[in-house]
Amino acid sequence: MILPAAAPRRTAAAPRRAATLLLGLAVCVVPPSAWAQTLALLAPSQSPPPWVGPPVVRAHAIVVRTSPAQDGVAPGNIGKVDVWYDAGIRDAFAALAVIAASGERVDKRDAAIDRADPAHVSVGVNPLGPGKYTVRYRALSADGHLVSGAWEFEVRPQ
Repeated sequence: MILPAAAPRRTAAAPRRAATLLLGLAVCVVPPSAWAQTLALLAPSQSPPPWVGPPVVRAHAIVVRTSPAQDGVAPGNIGKVDVWYDAGIRDAFAALAVIAASGERVDKRDAAIDRADPAHVSVGVNPLGPGKYTVRYRALSADGHLVSGAWEFEVRPQ
């Protein structure tokens, strides 16, 4: 009668079976193909993980000052209307329009960015009679976002 051979004793097997801490993960003995799959998941890829969002950009241009002031009173001979933003403005789409209460546009349609201060835009105006005026602005901020809005001022008889 032939007896089956006894299983060989593995003294070196104990460390392979023991859990090991690697890269902050508890790892047991696994086949090489599983290791390759695990490492592929941990390796940096071309795209960020799904929990990482795009960077927050807060560069939209914000109006910080106007002349005449918002809801202010101006003389009829102001000559121009100005707006200052908190950051430089791109040439494309920079616009200012001054509109009378009647709906008539009273500016000279010559809005321009100040070359010495790219955050300053002005437009010439014809002599203004008493009444309320609305200034509409539009600008392309440095981050590529189009911002627009309006403010009012009043011309009172002198």
